[in-house]
Amino acid sequence: MKVDYKTYIIMLIIAASIVMVSGCASTYQTFNKSGLYLQYPGNWTEIDTPATDQDLATQSGFNITGVFVDGQSIGNYTFIMEIGAGNITDINLTAAADNLNNNYIVNEADQAPIVNRTTLKNGYDAIVYSYNATGASSNLTVFATTYVFSKDNQTAYYIIFGTPLGDTTATQEIIQNIVDSIKID
Repeated sequence: MKVDYKTYIIMLIIAASIVMVSGCASTYQTFNKSGLYLQYPGNWTEIDTPATDQDLATQSGFNITGVFVDGQSIGNYTFIMEIGAGNITDINLTAAADNLNNNYIVNEADQAPIVNRTTLKNGYDAIVYSYNATGASSNLTVFATTYVFSKDNQTAYYIIFGTPLGDTTATQEIIQNIVDSIKID
């Protein structure tokens, strides 16, 4: 019996490719609170809201609705995501973002944040802050990206993403996947 090595090698390459791709497939969990829906990586876990962070959020007019980490705790993670919501019927999105910046972000940022306005995938106006920071609760040095957004100028939401890994293509891809999944009721 003659062995066709070319076919054998092609079959091995296909089998190896299937194994590698299936190993990269990620599962997601769903966050659905306070009218905000999004998906985040399945290996992240929800942790208790740190009191220091809640105090800063409250001073900014927001309430934290969830804190999630890719790691063990507030002091030992490779990624953190903090989500908050606040009533803005008496102000607008810009004022809500300014309150968050002036009462929360400046307490963690190592320098003035870079600020951009954008529209999220589902059409929501957003203000985005990017900065290096020292976490108020974790004391970890992180690269942070904070999105402040609203659907109707009734409720504003914020999501702070922080990672000690820095501003890399991989971290930005994780953030973008989460942000692209945002839906507001």
